[in-house]
Amino acid sequence: MRKTILFVPLMLLAACGTNHDNSADDFVTVNLRDCVKNTTVTGLADEINDVYYVPLEMTDDDASLIDGVANFVVSEKYIYVLPAKEMRVVLFSRSGKFIRTLIKQGQGPGEFSGAICNMQIDEKNNRLYLFDVQDIWVYTTEGEFIEKKHHDYMSILSYELEDHKIGAVSFPFSPFGETSFGMGIFTWDGKPVMTDNKMFYSSKLPKEKTGFTTDIAAVYSELNSSILFKCGGNDTVYRIKSDMIEPAFSVKLENSDHQIVRALDVTNMASMRTLEDKNDMVVTDIMETNKNYYLRFRFNHTNHVAAIGKKDGVVKVEKCIQPKEYMEMAGINMLQGMSGTLSYKQFPVWGKVSGNELVQVITPYELSLYKDNTSVSIPSELQNIAEDGNPIFAFYLLK
Repeated sequence: MRKTILFVPLMLLAACGTNHDNSADDFVTVNLRDCVKNTTVTGLADEINDVYYVPLEMTDDDASLIDGVANFVVSEKYIYVLPAKEMRVVLFSRSGKFIRTLIKQGQGPGEFSGAICNMQIDEKNNRLYLFDVQDIWVYTTEGEFIEKKHHDYMSILSYELEDHKIGAVSFPFSPFGETSFGMGIFTWDGKPVMTDNKMFYSSKLPKEKTGFTTDIAAVYSELNSSILFKCGGNDTVYRIKSDMIEPAFSVKLENSDHQIVRALDVTNMASMRTLEDKNDMVVTDIMETNKNYYLRFRFNHTNHVAAIGKKDGVVKVEKCIQPKEYMEMAGINMLQGMSGTLSYKQFPVWGKVSGNELVQVITPYELSLYKDNTSVSIPSELQNIAEDGNPIFAFYLLK
């Protein structure tokens, strides 16, 4: 991708350095508080070769209607969608053709019960995993039920790692105790291999009140078969592997004492209903590519994106375009697909890295808001999308 010449001086002026210790396995510490003062574009375009757009088909079958996307996974053949308001897994082809409701919620044969927190696909072993708070539902990639595994620990996010281990992040609003955990590695049968919570205590809060609230960010990284996780009361992003929990990098937020307590105090449910103070920063999403870590974070109740160079330690922070208030945008698209970087063809990009693709979910109403209320460049393929249609999947081919 050829850069626009006018952006180059701004990038050079706004790029922030880091404390970069090559002797410590390239561990970097980033001061976002300094970098947010000089915003620019992230340069994600340098990692993208091309893009194509896939609107999900709507048919006469009501099962094809998707009210929004809570979660998804993609394979070489399929797009698996967990709708926002209806607990089921819907199957589409990679070209967007509706196939069927693949897995239903219920008590019948092959159906799952409970609320699904996240999904994972393992094409090599022909497996699709659905994780809820205490269960793992295992299917083939074609939707055939294999087994259900129950575990005693409660997690908000779990993934299968290497060696059939499970990496997990504790369920929010659960105080840490002798048998509880913050981050953990477990056997397939639910036995703890390694757990950790000591890194998240703060002198500002009694231990008996300490856990996680809603201010957390976590993502599965296929690059390292690991989970990247950050809690709102700590500046370090951790990596959970099949045999180790270790710091990946650190973001210096310099948040207020009030925000640190808010992020850790599990006895105060207010964090579920209110946003943080405008001067505080909350990291909400993480992406990882070969070259960079990408963070999406709120500052002044507006999304920002930071790109952090893994090798050179250079940081670029970009303020996202936001046509409505943050909470309204989150309601329009749970994944906030268009709250991202404008570095690629002036169209906002944010998503999830899967294989050699970055996958973005766009809702038609969200698209219409940006089209009518901002100056972003709308690709020709998206110009005539009906406002009441199904979501669109954008596939960015990574270098």
